Amino acid sequence: MSLALLMVSIIPGVLWLAYFYRRDKYEPEPKKLIAKTFIGGMLMVIPAGSLELLGKEGLTAARSGGNLLSLLLYSFLFVGLIEEGLKFLLLAFVVYPKKELNEPVDGIVYGVTVGLGFSVLENLFYTEALGFEVGIWRAVIACLAHAAFSGWGGYFLTAGLSGVRMFSRFVMACGVAIFWHGLYDFFLFLEEPVLALLAYLLIGMLVYLLLKKMSELAAFSPFRN
Repeated sequence: MSLALLMVSIIPGVLWLAYFYRRDKYEPEPKKLIAKTFIGGMLMVIPAGSLELLGKEGLTAARSGGNLLSLLLYSFLFVGLIEEGLKFLLLAFVVYPKKELNEPVDGIVYGVTVGLGFSVLENLFYTEALGFEVGIWRAVIACLAHAAFSGWGGYFLTAGLSGVRMFSRFVMACGVAIFWHGLYDFFLFLEEPVLALLAYLLIGMLVYLLLKKMSELAAFSPFRN
């Protein structure tokens, strides 16, 4: 494995993480926990890939046959459910017990972190298999896509709901992440240029609104003063 391949796969994810992390102005999350969440997100690629192998033939058949219902199910209830489910399972076991979800923006921060961690190892595998050019493309699109899916899910852990128990918050957060992930994959699985463009515009919109939401939530930080 070449140094260039490692750099194009891993460094962009780390830089994106630093960018999002700096948006948490008033009580930045413990760097050790951020690192643990990021590495945990990377490791979630392994069980996700193993589970997705079980449906690989069915997904390939659905894509080649253009079966809309099957593609819809594979997008939302297979790929989206597996990947986002594992990310939020990690957050439930690694972040929640630490009692660090104490600021409105924190859910987004940890959602983005686990998403970027997942994208880094996934990018490495794709780049090794398909080439350096794919790595460059994924350094932007795939990194931001995973950050957006899990980031918007994470929003509902600490800011999007009031008077709701934490278990329900995790279910809702995971459901939101699955929805955006599934919609993005569905557009791409249809292999229509217009829908592919729509998928990329969707990511741009989600990231823009997520950054805007982080700035808004910072104003409600109990640590602001």
